[in-house]
Amino acid sequence: MIIPEIKKLNRKDIFRYLGLQSHSPGMDIREVEKLRLEAQIDRCEKLVLENARVRCVYQILPEEKIAAGFSSGADIPDDAVIVFEGRDIRKLLDGCTEAVLMALTLGSELERILMQEEVRDMSDALVLDVCASAAVEEAADDFERKLSDLLRKEGRYLTNRYSPGYGDLPLSCQRPLLELLNAQRAAGITLTSSGLMVPRKSVTAIMGISGNMKEKTLGGCGRCPLLSKCSYRSHGMRCYE
Repeated sequence: MIIPEIKKLNRKDIFRYLGLQSHSPGMDIREVEKLRLEAQIDRCEKLVLENARVRCVYQILPEEKIAAGFSSGADIPDDAVIVFEGRDIRKLLDGCTEAVLMALTLGSELERILMQEEVRDMSDALVLDVCASAAVEEAADDFERKLSDLLRKEGRYLTNRYSPGYGDLPLSCQRPLLELLNAQRAAGITLTSSGLMVPRKSVTAIMGISGNMKEKTLGGCGRCPLLSKCSYRSHGMRCYE
């Protein structure tokens, strides 16, 4: 059983999520504002680390149980237990013998604190939300690292993770993925009628397992459907590093 952990948050990610390039000397805010913001981030990071309760559920399924790359209305194989539309997920799982389905959350207590801050102080609420976003990514990264290390000892390799809403993988597959994982009971993750996960600081992902190390090619700006509208790139940044 893999238990993801959050030891610290990536400050580079936090500044990027806030729309700032970095906390280097070339930073695009004044020094006094920088010091104030860093103190605010310190407070919010501490609050997140103290109140995040990481819960994670995952399954490893044979590749034939995953119908990947099928379009809506297509004939689905009888053995499939879940269907993913889109070419990107088919490419991710191409050559893989198994697939990992994962759902992870920071828990309801942090969700409660986020909602309180939205009423109390919108500035702190924004920074707290950004720190929580960095935290859920760090937890997912830790899960990925730990699973990858275990698989490598067996001569197997993990692909990068891919989530509903990336590329041409629709958000609509979020519901069957969570239902298959029994995520509501196992991790306390529910889905609203509009398709948003609750608690908000939750993430789902799909990864492939193969006997050969695959080139990780699905990430990056070139494949992103928001490339032409990306606010990160307009500031010389990328959202995936």
